[in-house]
Amino acid sequence: MGIVSQAADTYYAYRFVKILSTPWEEMDAYEYGIIDENGKVLRKARTLRTSEEKDAYTIFHRLVFGIKRILEKLPGGRTVAASYAAALFLIKEQTGMSDEQLGRIFDLIGVDPNDLQLNESIEERPWFLQEENKIAPGVYELTNEVMSPNTGEIIGYPHNKVIVDENTTPIGSALDVDVYRVRHADTHQDIYVTARDIQR
Repeated sequence: MGIVSQAADTYYAYRFVKILSTPWEEMDAYEYGIIDENGKVLRKARTLRTSEEKDAYTIFHRLVFGIKRILEKLPGGRTVAASYAAALFLIKEQTGMSDEQLGRIFDLIGVDPNDLQLNESIEERPWFLQEENKIAPGVYELTNEVMSPNTGEIIGYPHNKVIVDENTTPIGSALDVDVYRVRHADTHQDIYVTARDIQR
């Protein structure tokens, strides 16, 4: 790994930890009225006008805010952990970080990913997972909030419909949890989910 790549990894790791450990009320996004004291979004990214507002609510912020909200719900069971994996996949995609680098961040913030019980045993696999971890095609409902891979904002909510096409296989993983690309029925946007984020 080159010096530039290591510096970028360190920078993202530092920003990740800093955002996760900063109280909502001390965030610039809170100061500008973009989020409330619980991290709930009050203003969408497209409504931001000044460069200060946009700098306080970048796609990186939105993705880490999503992780922060999920972490604050723990212990929340396996469904919360599944959303966590999909959100981490978005972070990996935006930053190029590896699972190993994410693991180091967890060490820094004192979270053991093994405690999140992300992996499923054979007995717990949803019925719609087929050979080669394909998801059976059809219309499913979300069980968790899901972020847009384009904006980092939440666009999918529990009970929203998603469409799974033929031959939907994992597009990647986060901490050994498979992540799939499906289509949000209302917005027609592609979103990323784990098998625990959907039900029929």
